[in-house]
Amino acid sequence: NFQFALGPPDSGFSLFLSSRCKKIHFIRHAEGHHNVATVVAGTNDCLKASGPPGDHPLYDARLTQKGIDQAKSLREHLKARPSQGR
Repeated sequence: NFQFALGPPDSGFSLFLSSRCKKIHFIRHAEGHHNVATVVAGTNDCLKASGPPGDHPLYDARLTQKGIDQAKSLREHLKARPSQGR
């Protein structure tokens, strides 16, 4: 009766050894200036481009200070996980 699991089974054998596997965390993003602009405007219309996208003031919007703090907090949270953020 061969068994496998995502975590190590009672036998101590696993196909998914953490030292050989990479864990990928998909993280959307933290708060950016475009998020704040839509809240202030009450609509997403402020994100519509009237010309080339690169000319829009919110094109490739940067993180707000709150967003930077959120990203730092997430980094510390992931670092503290048993996988150490791997």
